[in-house]
This record gives sequence, C-alpha cells and structure tokens, in this order.
Amino acid sequence: MNSRVAAAVGRALDERQREATEEVERILAAAVTVMERVAPATPRVSDIVAEAGTSNKAFYRYFTGKEDLILAVMERGVGLVASYLDHQMSKEDDPARRLARWITGVLTQISDPELAKASRAVTAQLAATAERRVADEQVTRPLHDRLLGPVTDLGSADPRRDTDVVFATVFGVLRRHLALGTRPEPGDVEHLIAFCLNAIGRERRKH
Repeated sequence: MNSRVAAAVGRALDERQREATEEVERILAAAVTVMERVAPATPRVSDIVAEAGTSNKAFYRYFTGKEDLILAVMERGVGLVASYLDHQMSKEDDPARRLARWITGVLTQISDPELAKASRAVTAQLAATAERRVADEQVTRPLHDRLLGPVTDLGSADPRRDTDVVFATVFGVLRRHLALGTRPEPGDVEHLIAFCLNAIGRERRKH
C-alpha cells in the first residue's frame, strides 16, 4: 500500500473511530439520564437508545447487554474520579495529606447533588445485577490503587490490608449516604480522616 493510499485509509479509520467514540459517549450519557429518571426501576435498552438518538443495532454493536453498559458507565465514572484524585493528591507531598485528599475526593460524589444523583442511580442498578462483585473488585481498582501509596508511605506495617480496610470503610460511608440520600454533617469527613490516620498509626506503633 503506497503512502497516499495508507494516508487515505488512516483518515477514514480515524473518522470512524471518532464517530464511534461520540456515539458511545452519547449512549453512556443517555444511560445515566434514563437511570436517574426511572430509578429505582430498571431502565430499558429501548429508552436508552431513544434518549441517545441512536438504535438497538448501534447499542449492541458496542455493548453485549444492559449489565455490560452499566459496568461501562461505572468505569467511566471511576475514571473521572481517578483523574480528579490524581490532581488533588499531586498537590501534597505529605502522605497523611495525600490520604486526606483521597478520602475527601471520593466523598465529593455525595457532596455535590448532581454527582450524588448520578452515583445513586448507577449504584442502585449495579446492586441489582450479577456483576456487583466484578465492579467492586475490578472497576473500582484504580481508586484502590491510588490509596496504596500514601498508606505505604505512612509506614503501615501491612499496607495492602490497611489499604483494603480504609477503602472498605470510606466506600461504606459513601454507599450509606447514597442509599439514604444524605450528605456528611460538618466535621464528619475530618473525623473519618483522623480515624483512618489513627488506625494506621496505631498499627505502625504496635510493630
């Protein structure tokens, strides 16, 4: 294939990739909108494709089914949170402050009403699927991994287990507020940060 033909094919492929990316983004955004609208009921694929302005054929070109779509929506949300955490944590050199930024950043999802509404809708749908364990163990892994660094730098005697416990504690608080439709009271986040730091420090002192 000569260079001009290769360039022409490359432009065509780039255009198709751009169009596919835009169509997937429309479907993901539509899925969140429909989930919020019909909650706690399960959204229908037909309603999602109608909201996205696309077709069932297009939907199944990208997703194997509704559960696959829900996981994709959650992955996209986790990616946005991970980028936000990277930005916030990069401002700090001290591991205690980095851990505090991580906890505060994760809980931002319930501090902002619009984020909380979207998170609540997606979490509710995920809880009703057979893929919840996959989401917990795989989709949220980027958030878990960003916590490991500061926990290790704090001198934890068992960084992996301490990270697991802090992660489970913070996400337990997050999910409880999402389920109840509430937000932390003044001082709650600071108390949670102090609790986690104290637990890691106490474990370090024991060794």
